[in-house]
Amino acid sequence: MSKSLTGKQIFKMWVDRFVSIGAAVVIIGALFKILHWKFANELLIVGMFTEAGIFLIYATMTETPPETPTSKSGINNTLDSKELVDALKDVKTSIDDTNKNIAFISTSANGLKELEDKFATMGKTLDQLNEFYGGLKNVSETVTSSVGDAARTKDQLNTLANNLTELNAVYSNMIHAIKGK
Repeated sequence: MSKSLTGKQIFKMWVDRFVSIGAAVVIIGALFKILHWKFANELLIVGMFTEAGIFLIYATMTETPPETPTSKSGINNTLDSKELVDALKDVKTSIDDTNKNIAFISTSANGLKELEDKFATMGKTLDQLNEFYGGLKNVSETVTSSVGDAARTKDQLNTLANNLTELNAVYSNMIHAIKGK
């Protein structure tokens, strides 16, 4: 059997939805803040104001206690205390889960930051390697042109040596001719 909701129940249902939406905006804002993304401050401000507004609404809402059997007066207090303890346990569990999720997000963000730092280091190393290979290319071109110059110099020295040999032969013949008189 479904029973129709009263105005207060509908109002409370919408307030509960806004609590979830506000919490989601706060968590997303915290993620943006941890990762240093744009609009982190704005998301946190909107989420916090939403949460504060909701808590103000909760503070003004009046709750009528449910009717309970009054045959034993001690039972009402015991049931209320047990329900309160259970609710507090649920709240503690929810807070613990949220803390674990935030710690996981923080750890993930730190891992992403370390990965980003490693990529930056790799980029710098690649730039240095490119500079090194550019210098190596210049040295190679210089050596290649020097090899050509050395080969031309060798050819010219061989030609000079041949000319000197021929000149020495001519002078030797002249000296022999002069001595032979």
